[in-house]
Amino acid sequence: MSKFKFDEVSPGWHYDKYSEPKDELKHVGSIDIDDNVSLIADNILSNPYGEGGIKRVHIGNPAEDVNSSVINKRVAHMREIGYTTDNHFIEFINEKFPTLEKELSERYGVSHYHYCSILINPGQCMPVHDDTYSYLQKYMSRDYPDVEYDMLDIRRYCTFLTDWEWGQSFGAGNVIKWQWKAGDIFEWKHKMLHWSSNASMKPMLFYEITGLNL
Repeated sequence: MSKFKFDEVSPGWHYDKYSEPKDELKHVGSIDIDDNVSLIADNILSNPYGEGGIKRVHIGNPAEDVNSSVINKRVAHMREIGYTTDNHFIEFINEKFPTLEKELSERYGVSHYHYCSILINPGQCMPVHDDTYSYLQKYMSRDYPDVEYDMLDIRRYCTFLTDWEWGQSFGAGNVIKWQWKAGDIFEWKHKMLHWSSNASMKPMLFYEITGLNL
């Protein structure tokens, strides 16, 4: 039996799964999904790999990309408890949504950012995890070595590009969200445990932007 336990890395959070939900995950606004964004989203949904999607297997080894002992430890545990190479999501790290990138970065004052889109098909999930921000730290060190920032300056915003369906959930800490509309934007606290799962009959697609609020 695995003895894996998440490190208590989110500042000030209680790590008590029976504590009352508070503001670990917040709906912070919404954005208009214009025809261009809708068309791109529809293309992704109908032909994800043709649109440049990359299959991300949960028990794949990420060490080549980010060299994170935290992630490697978590992946080893996921193998132990039964995740297989069939368990995955699809990621898009190409510039699919420039209008979302511009509006979200300006609205929330996010600089030095990176972004991606995530597609979770029916029967799949993004397992519970806390963010290491390894990629952000890696490219900040490489491209912006003179910029001073604290880990608490990091912000991540998630915008849904598909409407909620029965069977879909999105959670952080002790908060679970549902009934979102395409364009709804969520933020969760620094390094908070979070996840999403799709037990519905339709795919779910969302866009994430991660950067600094200096």
